[in-house]
Amino acid sequence: MTPFPRPLVLGHRGARREATENTLRSLARAVELGADGVELDVQRSADGVPVVIHDDTLARTTSATGRVSGLPWATIERSTNATVPSLEQALAWAAAAGAWVNIELKAAGVEEEAARIIRSFQLEGRIVVSSFEPTIICRIAEVAPELHRYLLANRWGPRTIREFVNCDAQGLCLRDDGGLDVILSELDREEIPVVVWTVNSPERIRHLLCRGVAGLISDDPGVAAAIRADLDRC
Repeated sequence: MTPFPRPLVLGHRGARREATENTLRSLARAVELGADGVELDVQRSADGVPVVIHDDTLARTTSATGRVSGLPWATIERSTNATVPSLEQALAWAAAAGAWVNIELKAAGVEEEAARIIRSFQLEGRIVVSSFEPTIICRIAEVAPELHRYLLANRWGPRTIREFVNCDAQGLCLRDDGGLDVILSELDREEIPVVVWTVNSPERIRHLLCRGVAGLISDDPGVAAAIRADLDRC
């Protein structure tokens, strides 16, 4: 099942096979390839700015070094030659592009600021906030109950069930693995929407879209978008 107008196709950290992940160029390229939007990751700078980067350090994806949480935003922006965007910069792009954004909050302490930024661009209807941390989802439910809230999990089991219920999530972001199809049948019965990550096989993309997932996150957003368009014509 999907609470969205149709199953979402989201580029994993943008179009990371064509541009450096989580950069504005990567985000824009995913939409150019036909995706509805992107999945991106948010860390917290030392001065509380939500920063769009996957790792908790700068080294892997930039020429700079240091822990994101240990550096003020101005230093991050300067040392990376402005290649690492803030969430505000990323959502300014999304608002102009009409893009959906799945924001994975990887660090606590930015929930209120993220909600403020989302509202400032009037993007509430096109944002999914996700996290592996149930406490972050709980906090989003408190400060921004209008947002789609999805708990991230590697697998569906008793612990995830408890966390899902307790954190007031509305859906799940689940990793695609060998047992997912059985889980999807169970979640369909419970009317729990699921976004699946990271799906790159064309056959698997087609299968999951036909299964009626709420959305999928792919390193090949152009391929996924083309398959969905083909299914739409059927």
